[in-house]
Amino acid sequence: MNMLILKVPKMFSQLWLLLILSLLTLEGPQPSTGSGYTTKSSVELLENDSRYISYQDLMSTAKRFYDPETTWYSEMLFDVARNQVIVGARDTLYRMSFDLEPLERASWGATPSEIAMCQAKGQSERWCRNYVRVLHSYGENQLYACGTNAFQPSCSWRQMENLTVTGVDSGVVKCPFHPQANSTSLLQSNGQLFVGTATDFSGSDVAILRTGVESNKRFLRTKQYNNNWLSGAQFVGSFEAGNFVYFLLRESAAEHMSCGKVIYSRIARVCKNDVGGGGQLLRDNWTSFLKARLNCSLPGEYPYYFDEIQGMTYAESESVLYATFRTSGSSIFGSAVCAYNLSSINAAFDGPFKQQEHADAAWKTVNTNQRSQFQCGTSSIGSSIGHWLESSRYQLMDEAVQPIGAEPLYHSKLEQFGRLALDIINTKTEQVHVLFVASSENHIKKLSVKYGGDGVQTCLVELWQADDTGTSSLLNMAYLKVSDSLYLGTDLALTRIPAQHCSRHVSQSSCLNSMDPYCGWNELVERCMPQPQDSSVLQHWHQAPQITCPVLNAPIDGGWSTWSPWAVCQQHEQPDSNCQCRQRSCNNPQPQHGGATCEGISTQVTNCTQHGGWTEWSAWSPCSQTCGIAVKIRRRTCGNPRPAFGGRTCVGSEQSEMYCRHLPPCPVAKPQSVDGGWGPWGEWSECSAQCGGGFRMRRRECNDPAPLNGGMECPGCRLDYEECNMQSCQEVRKLSAWTPWLTVTGSGNSSEPHTERRFRFVCRATSPDPSSVRVGLPKEESRNCHADGSCQRQVDHDSADSDAADWSPCSVSCGGGVQQRHRGRGSQSRVCNIHACPAEEQLSSNSLDNEVEHGEWGCWSEWSACSVTCGLGLRRRTRRCLAGHDRLCQGRALEEQKCEMVPCEDFLGWSAWSEWSSCSSDGIRLRHRRCLVEQPGSMECRGAEFEKTACVPNECEETQTASTATLPIVIFVGLLFTVACCLATYRFTKKRFMISAEEALNKTTTTTASFDTYPNQYSSLPTKDYYDQRPKRQSSFRMPAKTSNLGNGNGTLNRNNMHQNNTPKVLAKNYIDCESGTMKRQSALNNCRSNIDDEKF
Repeated sequence: MNMLILKVPKMFSQLWLLLILSLLTLEGPQPSTGSGYTTKSSVELLENDSRYISYQDLMSTAKRFYDPETTWYSEMLFDVARNQVIVGARDTLYRMSFDLEPLERASWGATPSEIAMCQAKGQSERWCRNYVRVLHSYGENQLYACGTNAFQPSCSWRQMENLTVTGVDSGVVKCPFHPQANSTSLLQSNGQLFVGTATDFSGSDVAILRTGVESNKRFLRTKQYNNNWLSGAQFVGSFEAGNFVYFLLRESAAEHMSCGKVIYSRIARVCKNDVGGGGQLLRDNWTSFLKARLNCSLPGEYPYYFDEIQGMTYAESESVLYATFRTSGSSIFGSAVCAYNLSSINAAFDGPFKQQEHADAAWKTVNTNQRSQFQCGTSSIGSSIGHWLESSRYQLMDEAVQPIGAEPLYHSKLEQFGRLALDIINTKTEQVHVLFVASSENHIKKLSVKYGGDGVQTCLVELWQADDTGTSSLLNMAYLKVSDSLYLGTDLALTRIPAQHCSRHVSQSSCLNSMDPYCGWNELVERCMPQPQDSSVLQHWHQAPQITCPVLNAPIDGGWSTWSPWAVCQQHEQPDSNCQCRQRSCNNPQPQHGGATCEGISTQVTNCTQHGGWTEWSAWSPCSQTCGIAVKIRRRTCGNPRPAFGGRTCVGSEQSEMYCRHLPPCPVAKPQSVDGGWGPWGEWSECSAQCGGGFRMRRRECNDPAPLNGGMECPGCRLDYEECNMQSCQEVRKLSAWTPWLTVTGSGNSSEPHTERRFRFVCRATSPDPSSVRVGLPKEESRNCHADGSCQRQVDHDSADSDAADWSPCSVSCGGGVQQRHRGRGSQSRVCNIHACPAEEQLSSNSLDNEVEHGEWGCWSEWSACSVTCGLGLRRRTRRCLAGHDRLCQGRALEEQKCEMVPCEDFLGWSAWSEWSSCSSDGIRLRHRRCLVEQPGSMECRGAEFEKTACVPNECEETQTASTATLPIVIFVGLLFTVACCLATYRFTKKRFMISAEEALNKTTTTTASFDTYPNQYSSLPTKDYYDQRPKRQSSFRMPAKTSNLGNGNGTLNRNNMHQNNTPKVLAKNYIDCESGTMKRQSALNNCRSNIDDEKF
């Protein structure tokens, strides 16, 4: 104790000497024997050292994976059997190929309730997510993964092939709570998981544990809240060797008795088969736990310690542990790499212990013989209690573990080393360990370590710039021998970097002087390449006889860097012209010491803005014609050069024209005639009859093209007909009233005896068409009248009493024939088989013209409204053939006429006409329109603004009212007119009614039109209405006149003599004509009624 007190003042008095020594010893890496290399400053090393590889050159052969939805690529598990790597990130698990091609992505996030609970406990939103921190393979096809899960650690079993979840497990004591916590874990094949981590939410309870992943077996741990066991430990890594599991960590040194807090690097060890204490002594605690200090310092009278371990890797085949160390935060920045043999580690654990009896006591060295529990040996029950007592008393070893060579392999000032990766490579002559050390600003140092009889040789081979931003955090670094690549996991991305960059050495001397264990000169292809796998090529692949540190003072030939990205640049002396440029530098490596410079261009230019330029004018073309006015042209193109990449196009015309002079005048050319061509057929019109055979037609116009310049009209007809509705119509039969008694024999004097006859007719029709009406004489009565005025009836001849015979066969099979039938003493005829005959069967003898006369036309309809409302248009009128078909009548059924309406200019500027106003007391109604132009011109708003007309709708009502009011007068006038009619009819029929009624029936023409009939109770003959023609029409029979013999004494009437006697055949009446009953009685015909009841059908 007194010695310690004496030494402390001595140390403080010479503290200034320690600071000077630190500056002297941290000048940089010490040169190797015989290398002749003088260490330069760190800044000069980065800019001028040929071993430096920039980020752009490094990424030319590297591969980078980035997912914008994912961060924190903290864990990597290589599955060599399946050629895949499992990557753990925030809320995500990935399956990737070794080239970082994604194979599968599995989301694994915390639930919203867990995130809310985490934030409620005071944690930030950033860390309240599921960060994957544990990845282990177990068995043949199982993955054991654990995540922080918003400070509620959770684990899951998954399949290695597809990351499918097969089970869920608690992650407490297996995974840290905080994503940034330093922890380590190791899973053995028997399912035992060794963990070094914080076990509570706050991170204050740090422990080394052993637990099972498949059973509920109790776990062992270090003693809780005991600084002699662990004092705020930060774990760096772990590995297993033999019967032990080793943990590397840094913690507060409890044995440091000076003022202040000191961090020491430790290596702890536990036995795999430790069963723990029993009873109340070390229950659920390790009995084999020991820890020792790791010494990494520069030797001297006052050693310079690198106390804080940062990274580790273990070479199992060589039983060598590599670790990186930093100085504490209160001293000058410095870092070092130290190597430890496993034998020296175990020797420290076999040495004496360091113990403190109580908190105020000094630490002392203690030896004990009962230490089998620390050697993983078995002990009897009797000796267990003694072992437990020693295990609870001793945890710290007295001696520190010394590095190989008693000094760091490599150290540097003003740098902070971090993680560490290792590759062991066999060169052509020897074995070399290659260390990849993460340094400040994401630089990676590639070190070669060679062990020999003269000691250990460590050389800096290359320096990589692994990140161009310098802001990303390196979370994991591992080397994979299968792909010869280094894998870096940061908070932003995942990167694979090949271990060798031999192609940057362009000459044999540069290749061999680089002393890169991966590279050699292939004399077959004269290139610096990695070691070939083919043994036949290996003899042509050369390396330096011995791998030493790079020869930096020998000539180094320059090598090109990677091309920079394309960027916009400007052409020389053309400020409005831009290009795409990229550059490279001769610094990979930079030529030094007389080495050859790079060959080739350093700048590439493409896609320059190119403004267009005109080519020369072409020769003048021939004149466009040989006479009259003609032109000739010449051309040029915008192709000298053609505008490109945003360049301006040429300004001006690309064609020039000139008139051709002194050409003779051209003869007048006769316009070429154009023959007319038919346009398409229009739609078929409606059928003219609903039954019994009708026709329909369609039109086409000669306008495709229309005939021009004397061209031929279209051949053929513009109308086309076809038959339709050929089904038979139902026949309607009506009886007429009796005619007045007519004198047949005698002198005509009523005072003398004579014979009188009267007739009633039957009307048959299959349609309302007047031409289809067949009039027969079904009944006649005769009476003998005496001189005294008395008359006596004779035997009645009622043709209706006898049945009518059937129709005879048609006279022809097609083309129009005649059928007849007899009824009583009369006969009837009708047209039949009017359809056209085939060409070979159509004979003149079968023509309808040979059987019946040509039919007659009905009256023309009124002219239709003009087809236009203004200007020049057409109006039409039609008529129907009373024989039933238009082909049975000569002439046209349609007639057109031009009509001229108000000029269309009269409507310019006007609004539409308003509705008609109500009728005034004078029977006048008005409508008006408005001029829409404020200042109309001479062609606008022409014509009247108002228009008036008589009130038509009320005329019918007034007429009916008037007729009702004057009913007595009308009845009286009607009686007088009836008497006059009877007298006139008697005289007329006595002189002219000579032809028999039977002949009149035989001459009746029957047709098959399709209209209905109805009786007119005010005429002695049936009347018909044409519902399709609104205006009134007059009868226009034009039947050829037969020879009529009225003086033959038989008194028979026919249609011809009825026509000559002005006997009406058709009474055309409009269906909207409004007549009162009185007015109808005033419209008497040239016959009268004898009995109203006889006239009713």
